[in-house]
Amino acid sequence: MWIGIAAGLGAGAMWGLSFIAPLAVAPYTAFDVTAGRYVVFGLSSAVILLAARRAVLRELSAADWRVALWLGLLGYVVYYLLVAFAVQLAGAALPALVVGCLPILLAIYANIREKAIAWRALLAPLAAIAAGLALVNLEAALQAPTIDSRLALAAGLALAIAATLVWMWYAIVNADALKRRPRMDAVAWAGLTGLGAGAGMVLLGLPGVALGMSEIPTHGLLRTEAIPLIVWSLATGLLSSWFATYLWSLAAQRLPLALSAQLIVSETLFALLFGFIHAQRWPSAFEAAGALLLVAGVMLGTYRFYRAR
Repeated sequence: MWIGIAAGLGAGAMWGLSFIAPLAVAPYTAFDVTAGRYVVFGLSSAVILLAARRAVLRELSAADWRVALWLGLLGYVVYYLLVAFAVQLAGAALPALVVGCLPILLAIYANIREKAIAWRALLAPLAAIAAGLALVNLEAALQAPTIDSRLALAAGLALAIAATLVWMWYAIVNADALKRRPRMDAVAWAGLTGLGAGAGMVLLGLPGVALGMSEIPTHGLLRTEAIPLIVWSLATGLLSSWFATYLWSLAAQRLPLALSAQLIVSETLFALLFGFIHAQRWPSAFEAAGALLLVAGVMLGTYRFYRAR
């Protein structure tokens, strides 16, 4: 059991890294670190598929390829582009807390479909989540000194909400796709979606450069200032993608569903921790209280939902 808990926390830490990468790659942009992450993920996926999963590849249908590639584009590239720009606009804490609502949002969606628990049982968790988000948003608004900074904060919040909805869509569609493919090899499926992420990033690369979203044409990749971008691309492309997936699979195998579901909150906690370390400050009272309320609400709601199931 302790191995499963350690693996779940390790996966959360690896996922939490992705919220810091956009803050650590200046003068490069959120678009650049997203491109680096998914080019690395796509190339490593191709290597793994060719080296270890050739037999599985021969059995894939055209529909399998289409679904996996589409999921990789939206569930990885579009999601992380939204997160990365949200982080650069609003800092790491607010987007991390918004995305941290995903477990309870998925539980609500599942309850709409299956009605496993009375809605009144979710009132307290939802109230705690709403209060936590309100505190963090209020703190951020009070700290914003100018109208432009408040507009940037609002834009970051909107992008974080959009990212949360995109990942929620991905989780639902991906689960349904795997239910229709019960014999699908998990590593092969992860590799296929990784190829979709890499291919999607290549397709978005030229439009992104044309729209001025990238600083790579200006600064190149051969200067010393490109080292953080390269390091964070490798870290998020390998650790936050492949290694985190492996650790989470290990946790899911060794832990009850209710406990593993609650460990997803560790992603938010690690993202907050890394964000405050990067900013070299302690959380304010509002931020600490808001984070505690949100985490408590997500954990309580997830626990009640899975206990009922």
